Amino acid sequence: MMEQEMVWVLKALILPPGGVVLLALVGLSLSRRFVGKFFIVLALASLYFFSTSFVAGQLMAGLETYPALGEQEIQATPAKAIVVLGGGRYENAPEYGGDTVDGLELERLRYAARLARQTGLPVIPSGGNALHEGPPEALLAKQVLEQAFGVQVPAIEDKSRTTWENAYLTKELLDSLAIRKVLLVTHAWHMPRAVEVFRQAGIEVIPAPTAFYHTDDFEQELWDWLPNAKALLHSYFALHEYLGRVWYQMRGA
Repeated sequence: MMEQEMVWVLKALILPPGGVVLLALVGLSLSRRFVGKFFIVLALASLYFFSTSFVAGQLMAGLETYPALGEQEIQATPAKAIVVLGGGRYENAPEYGGDTVDGLELERLRYAARLARQTGLPVIPSGGNALHEGPPEALLAKQVLEQAFGVQVPAIEDKSRTTWENAYLTKELLDSLAIRKVLLVTHAWHMPRAVEVFRQAGIEVIPAPTAFYHTDDFEQELWDWLPNAKALLHSYFALHEYLGRVWYQMRGA
């Protein structure tokens, strides 16, 4: 099994809901013992809490630390290009006749296109193939930016499979274009890890986060404690980022 595939399997077994299911199965196998009953209760409690908007919001609050750019900051930016990171693909889309970007990446591309119209800067998508065949994500992003948003894309980085590779392979591309400072577009919850590794790669980045989940003026309501699938998804994203930051810090060390 390839290293990248092993990473995806491990994430599926650790992060919810996979990790919760695995914990429950271990509990069932030991159900005659106290520790087994404890694991079952812990699995059910974890599933409930991760499925609430309150817990998901608290997890996201620790990640969405870079604020949105203001209009004046955008207009006065010293950046020379906009780098937008890949977010995923919609495979074999029947309505598009093949692969295209998924909803996550579309959120990033929409904001990158807005920044491009406001600043006149070129957009450089970054993203290759992780576990999928077909066109790299950066090429799919280029197609969407040019055909759907009317934004010209002069160059792409299409070999990376992870945020770490996004940074170091984009650095090579930017060096060839004599570009040192960029606006970096990704989800607000993904921005801290992206900024860390891009700066470690030697790229001067101005964070340009999009698609915020939590709000600073959040007021707790009763329904924030009702479980829902959207909250579970955002808990997954948040835990994925915390795990990814720990892994990158270990790798950097």
